[in-house]
Amino acid sequence: MQLYNNTPNQLFYSIDDASSADCGTIDAGQTAALPYYDNQQNVSVSFQVNGGGANALPYSVTIPSSGTGMAVTLGLYTE
Repeated sequence: MQLYNNTPNQLFYSIDDASSADCGTIDAGQTAALPYYDNQQNVSVSFQVNGGGANALPYSVTIPSSGTGMAVTLGLYTE
């Protein structure tokens, strides 16, 4: 699974399924490659803008069934 950050800000991400979880940051315009999550069931991905303060809400998506090469992209503009 590829996580793309198409925003002008660094993002924090978290990703998990029934047996594993990972988190990290993705710089603006960059990608995080997480091949472990290919072909898994019920993969959840959350994004939050770094430096957004206490009021920054995360963006979340659950993928019922992932496949090899599947991508999750966040493309929001923040100021």
